[in-house]
Amino acid sequence: IAPVTLKDVDTGVYSRVLSRRTTVEYDERASLRTNMLKRWRRGITNAHRERCAELTASWLENTEVPQGDVMPMPLRVRPFAPGISHGSVFPGKSLFSFVRRVYHCCQQKVHCRSVKGIQGRLRGDVEFLLLKEISSLTVTRAELHLQLSNPHHAPVRPVLPSLAKRNIPTRYGSSTQGDMTEIRVDLQFIIKALQDVAGGTASPGLSLVNIRSEERPHKDSDDTARDLDLGLILDCGLSCKFNNVHILHAPFIVLYYK
Repeated sequence: IAPVTLKDVDTGVYSRVLSRRTTVEYDERASLRTNMLKRWRRGITNAHRERCAELTASWLENTEVPQGDVMPMPLRVRPFAPGISHGSVFPGKSLFSFVRRVYHCCQQKVHCRSVKGIQGRLRGDVEFLLLKEISSLTVTRAELHLQLSNPHHAPVRPVLPSLAKRNIPTRYGSSTQGDMTEIRVDLQFIIKALQDVAGGTASPGLSLVNIRSEERPHKDSDDTARDLDLGLILDCGLSCKFNNVHILHAPFIVLYYK
């Protein structure tokens, strides 16, 4: 049997091949990480644009009469108190977060507008204090913001009875993130009516007299000095209680103005 001769392996060539393969694998991993980072940044940018677009989204309209188990939420507006009142409320975390979002969108040159927030207070009902300075603002949009726990993603539609009784739709917007649903209700007609009364002008739309006609008679004839009580109703389909829908934080009002 002829002896088997083992040839020497060129270790230099082997090292170069191994080094070249390692470099290719490293480049592929680096390229993959770069692509993943780009997709992540693109997703963040798109999500940010969607959140900014919500600021000017068209209103939905609800004209349906609530059925089943609804969630009443009485609203009380204390109009145009002079100066800083002992009843003023420090802005909560959710209001701060919303105002930051507005200004961040403005920095990105998306829907840049002046904004003022009014923090509400939960005292059985929801109470808001409007300072005197608001009466002179040119308000372009006024929104009530409600943040609700909604683990079953029930459809939540707000209704203002003072409008529903006159066959006027309640205008609102809705967005959901995880188990939280944010409801925005158009309150510009209320701010406009209060401003008209404070300025001594007549409103062509729904007047404060018509809004107050739902309340019990009051001996005080000064409409600007009286609290305005509104009954907001949340319709969750079959049952708000069954769907475990409840408010997370004290609501707030946002005023966009020129």
